[in-house]
Amino acid sequence: MFTVRNAVLIALMQIGVIVAGVLAAGVCNKWWTSAGAIGLPLPTLLLMNYGVVALGIPMLWIVVVLPLHRRPEVSDDAKDLAFLSGIILLLVFCIFVGYAVLSPWLQVDWGMG
Repeated sequence: MFTVRNAVLIALMQIGVIVAGVLAAGVCNKWWTSAGAIGLPLPTLLLMNYGVVALGIPMLWIVVVLPLHRRPEVSDDAKDLAFLSGIILLLVFCIFVGYAVLSPWLQVDWGMG
């Protein structure tokens, strides 16, 4: 259901996932370097160093989607598809952030073998 309130909530959730991911990537970096391991995985490095740039994606999405809500000539199906694209974008962010944050924890060579 495409309303302005729901679109703003989806955009805020997207921003929250990105911010939490950047902070979690920083924690992974701190833990990784404290453990003496070298070479963080690339997704973690990208999220840690360029995650702030990704904040522009939810802003761009909301700027494109909100004008559709005010146009009466746009069909309800098109409006729902635009809203669904925000949910899909949120899921993509969750998957990337999850992979970037979990990959250092799963790839540690503890030197026991």
